[in-house]
Amino acid sequence: MLFSYPRFVVFNRKNGTSQGNFFTDLPKGLILITFGRFISNIAYRLVFPFLPTISRGLGVSTGAMGTALAMRDLVEVSSPLVGRMSDRRGTTQTMVAGICGLGMATALQGASSGLILFIFALVLASVSKNSFDIGSSSWTGASVPFSNRSRAIGLIETTWALSFIIGMPVAAVLIQAGTWRTPFLVTAILCIVTGIIFHIFIPKSPRRTEILLPSRLSPTARHALLGMVALGCGHMMMLVTFAAFLEDEHGLSTSGLGFIALTIGVAELVGSGTVTLFGDRFGKIKVVKFALLLSLPLSISLPVGEASIWVALLLISLWFACTESVIVSMLSTCTELDRKARGTMMGFVYAGWALGRFFGAIVGAMVYQNYGMRPLSIIMTTVLCLALMIILKAFGISGELEDKDLSLQ
Repeated sequence: MLFSYPRFVVFNRKNGTSQGNFFTDLPKGLILITFGRFISNIAYRLVFPFLPTISRGLGVSTGAMGTALAMRDLVEVSSPLVGRMSDRRGTTQTMVAGICGLGMATALQGASSGLILFIFALVLASVSKNSFDIGSSSWTGASVPFSNRSRAIGLIETTWALSFIIGMPVAAVLIQAGTWRTPFLVTAILCIVTGIIFHIFIPKSPRRTEILLPSRLSPTARHALLGMVALGCGHMMMLVTFAAFLEDEHGLSTSGLGFIALTIGVAELVGSGTVTLFGDRFGKIKVVKFALLLSLPLSISLPVGEASIWVALLLISLWFACTESVIVSMLSTCTELDRKARGTMMGFVYAGWALGRFFGAIVGAMVYQNYGMRPLSIIMTTVLCLALMIILKAFGISGELEDKDLSLQ
């Protein structure tokens, strides 16, 4: 047997029975998908914790780098085209092409001598990462029953946290041993190797000549996509500013930012791990509403972190734990919005997320650079509050439109 999973007993609260091994009813290829997402997430997130260091290396301002990252996210609006390609050519082929393209883009980022070439590399990385993510989400949606999908998607999404916990501290060491370019080149090699492993061990998906597309999106789908736009906007505001905020207010070095990335990674692991263990049991939509509601007071309280680095770290870590729970639960839910064209629908989901991140990167970087954290925290809280209202509109205030009902829409 190629893979063997450790044994964890899952208890079903509804009927009081145990379901055996935590992994037994999950497809074996999921472990490779999870590893691939881990490597791709490291490549995608390398910029965020070391944004000030990379900006100085390229000779540009933090605001200019925020605009560059916005360009990367704007390209992801083309996700529906990638999703349609995934439906037509197969999820495995889409994942292999995506991870290999990401490797080349990451190498190009590390070799960039100026902002223009770096932006081009970011755009190429965006298209490639998007291909891999849509392919992996579609593969999981087609391979895992909806009743277990929070567990599967949650397991995959823990790699966002692990990319910070493992990848960013190692990247900080590589930067100190070499330059800011070193971790990009190392990660590029890992991406190419991962693509080769996928090509060898994951069976190719069958190609489909005809893809049935909905004539129009259901009201639930439309509101879910709008909710992803608002979530992406609020999330990106934090991502492009937390490193600059901690460096400006508390004078953190590159190694210090690596430690902060590790701490945030642990917080994200708590968020995604909670969904993995309890999302299917208590309801994916209920988790979204509860965690998003908790994130609101944390967002508005961020300026309090100016007084103490430990207060800032606590607020930021709790914020990432809550928003990670929201994102993982929303992705699990969205995989069921259209079963006949799952890749195309997930393309729309990632496009909404990317559109929000585009505006979040520009607004977040500009507001922080010109006015500081206080007005930014107000804007961020307002955007997340809007996301909560949209999601309540989509799925109901009391959560009556839950998993079983959603699959019938």
